[in-house]
Amino acid sequence: MFVFDFLNGIGLLAFAASGVFKGINKKLDLLGITTLGFLTALGGGIIRDIIVNKTPTAFTSYKDISITIIGIILSLFFYMKFKKDLSTKKVIKYFDAVGLAAFSVTGFIIGMENDINSFGIVLLGLITGTGGGLISDIFTGEVPFILKEDFYASCSIIGGIVFVFLEKLQVSFEITSLVTLCLVFIVRILAIEKGWSLPRVGGKF
Repeated sequence: MFVFDFLNGIGLLAFAASGVFKGINKKLDLLGITTLGFLTALGGGIIRDIIVNKTPTAFTSYKDISITIIGIILSLFFYMKFKKDLSTKKVIKYFDAVGLAAFSVTGFIIGMENDINSFGIVLLGLITGTGGGLISDIFTGEVPFILKEDFYASCSIIGGIVFVFLEKLQVSFEITSLVTLCLVFIVRILAIEKGWSLPRVGGKF
């Protein structure tokens, strides 16, 4: 579907930029920065494909790799030109929300197509949407963002539950995918705007 390809492209660009700026903040060299860009953009999809016993799409098609390279180059150019880190800006968070939604739904769909159970479908979408950031955080020695900050991974989980529910009701594939995509995106945007976060044990609820 064109819409998913388009949103997937935006997600790849946003995740690649996130990895690049993270590498710059960690004072990595050009190879390290580029590696983080690739890992953040492609890592979740690679893990997803391995789980379903499939050769990762990143290794069989040049489309995702090409988009990621463009994202890395544009991010490096922007930083060298303006010396600004966009990773904490809302515009990047919005693009990231699109990527989270598109990648999560892609994971849900692949899980369904491979006859994985409901728990597996939700988990596969979560891994696809957040796996790249998880890998890049581990590589840079940080506690993964999805485990400590913001209302992020929860958006994918909520979307996965709704996807499975609609699929069980035998709602059409197109409607299920579109509703889930919009839900994950909207919940993530609300979390950004409202500053939502999950309660911490020992902290203030």
